[in-house]
Amino acid sequence: MNRLFAIRSLRRMRRVSADRLSWLWLACGAVLAPFAAWQTVIPAAAWLVPVFLLRFARTASRAGIALPLLFLAYTAGTLAASRGLPFSLLGLFGNVLFKGLAWTLPYAADRIVAGRLSGWAKSLVFPSAFTAVDWALSLLKVSSSGSPAYSQAGNLALLQILSVTGMWGITFLIMLFASIANALWEEGFDWRPQRGQLLSFAAALTAILLYGNIRLNFAAPASLTVEAATITVGEGSIPSVDWSTFGRSTDAERSALRPRLQATVAQMLERSETALRGGAKVLSWQESSAWVLDEDRQEVLDRSAALAKQYGAYLQISLEVFTRSLELPYLRNQSILIGPSGRTLWSYDKTYPVPYDEAFVTIAGPGRLPAVDSPYGRLSTAICYDTYFPALLRQAGRAGTDILFAPTNDVAPYASSALAMADFRAIENGFSIVRATGHGISAVIDYQGRLLGDKVYSTTADGILLTGIPTRGVATIYSRIGDAFAYLCAAVSVLLSALALFRRRREI
Repeated sequence: MNRLFAIRSLRRMRRVSADRLSWLWLACGAVLAPFAAWQTVIPAAAWLVPVFLLRFARTASRAGIALPLLFLAYTAGTLAASRGLPFSLLGLFGNVLFKGLAWTLPYAADRIVAGRLSGWAKSLVFPSAFTAVDWALSLLKVSSSGSPAYSQAGNLALLQILSVTGMWGITFLIMLFASIANALWEEGFDWRPQRGQLLSFAAALTAILLYGNIRLNFAAPASLTVEAATITVGEGSIPSVDWSTFGRSTDAERSALRPRLQATVAQMLERSETALRGGAKVLSWQESSAWVLDEDRQEVLDRSAALAKQYGAYLQISLEVFTRSLELPYLRNQSILIGPSGRTLWSYDKTYPVPYDEAFVTIAGPGRLPAVDSPYGRLSTAICYDTYFPALLRQAGRAGTDILFAPTNDVAPYASSALAMADFRAIENGFSIVRATGHGISAVIDYQGRLLGDKVYSTTADGILLTGIPTRGVATIYSRIGDAFAYLCAAVSVLLSALALFRRRREI
């Protein structure tokens, strides 16, 4: 039996390696890669890229050539998708080279392991490995950004599976499609040997879409709504300062800057009052909208508290606080919630300052998302880059959050990609999101991922978005079990590798 299995495996490998068009499949995957993430996203491209690249990985004559070329396809695709956005050296390493290397590993695993397996075992090697790698990246400071799962942001029926598996279910589904498509390709598109896998995949996809449509139509938000507002700062309102050295500034230098900082605070308070007069009861400023000296921080809190008390509203202000320090980091990126009584309900420091620039000057918070109860549901917050980390945002899901404030300051070319990540976090955890955003898209999103209101920063003259938001969220399976599906994929990868090693030893 072992000899017969070895002969069949050898024949299959020879048939696969006979594809003379393998370089064409590499080219197809590389051309489509820039449209699978980041800016101009074509959802179908994310499904097709791994189909072509996996075909190349399996049919290229030498792994020593194939794998570096796959790495180049991913890194070149990311650079092309960025369309000239300048990266710092660390940004180039983290967001491009490191992720390119990580996403190449599943192809290496498939090349080494899948050839020694057959049937479902073979087909599961690639999707399990890719999902495990995608999940591992989200645990590091490079975050989950760029994941192929985010390419499906517009498909609300498909996205409802996030409430069960998190984003890893979509990554797995995309990569399983690539693996099964290649299995069919290897059989000369004779579907009969693969009918079990094809029918199973079709049934799983149908079930996922059916679940999504049922959830969208029969579990839509039905609670009372409250008027929510996002407030953004005017373009050019933030003064130009050498952030790397201002922590060592003299009293005279700080006094000289104070009038410009106070003008920005006044602008944000004025816009907030306009929204409150319009009926807003929960309100959030964009990230870092008010830059303040540490010695002036309490005055800003007092003025904000008076406004919240006057209108009986929950006002979250976003401050970038200049502390005094001879060493980096010295800035504090804070979101502070003030209740209708004028009392400060939380002061949250950003957990994940962006590692390639912001982290050098910003003091990271302890990583605990706050939560408070209100007449409009349980409230919580996270700041900008924090929303790129599913594990962090699950804290709010576990706490039963109904509305999450997510003040953000986007990098303009990535605005749609950043919004998609917030969308994913809402569905995963069953809360709605108030996302006040500079240089991007301010949005109010419900817990099913529906966009209830949005405004583009560059076309918003008054800096105000005002719309209703549900006051009650829902408990999701994902918020309870977390990344269990990703853990399962990692375990399957290990087991399949062990099985392949065992079979190799038996063949020897």
